[in-house]
Amino acid sequence: MDPTSLQNLHDIVPPTPVSWLPLAPGCYVLGVSVLLLLTWFSIKRYRIWQRDQYRREALLILRQIEKGLADPAQHKKLLPQLPELVKRTAIVAYGRAQVASLYGPDWLEFLDKTGVTGLFTKGSGRLLLDCSYQPEAWFDTLSNEQVYGLYKVVYRWVSTIRRSWTKRLK
Repeated sequence: MDPTSLQNLHDIVPPTPVSWLPLAPGCYVLGVSVLLLLTWFSIKRYRIWQRDQYRREALLILRQIEKGLADPAQHKKLLPQLPELVKRTAIVAYGRAQVASLYGPDWLEFLDKTGVTGLFTKGSGRLLLDCSYQPEAWFDTLSNEQVYGLYKVVYRWVSTIRRSWTKRLK
């Protein structure tokens, strides 16, 4: 027989596949480390989500108020809710001791400082002080531009504040 003949060829025999198990000890350490890291990250995100619950609730109330602001007859009912909502939100975010005693220009300055804006002392946010104490006839004198300007300032403030600001204010 000729050694170069094709009849002497045999099928290729592949090697047995390498098993994935048991893994090296380093793989177990890496897996546990990743699992612990994901658990820590999930807990941290959940705590942040819980901590910001007050803001989500305030924004929900603001969206409901916005729907009613389209009707000028509702201004008398809805605008007085804004100062109370802002005060409650600020108390939750910054603490009763720091917020409860503020009123007038000091209150507006605090809102400007925490909201990183100047719209409460120099813009349409000034109307916030009047919304609680003015007679109902006063609300009829407000234009839609003033009403929505106040609403937008309040909405922006609630949207942007964070509890972490308390460290910067002390």
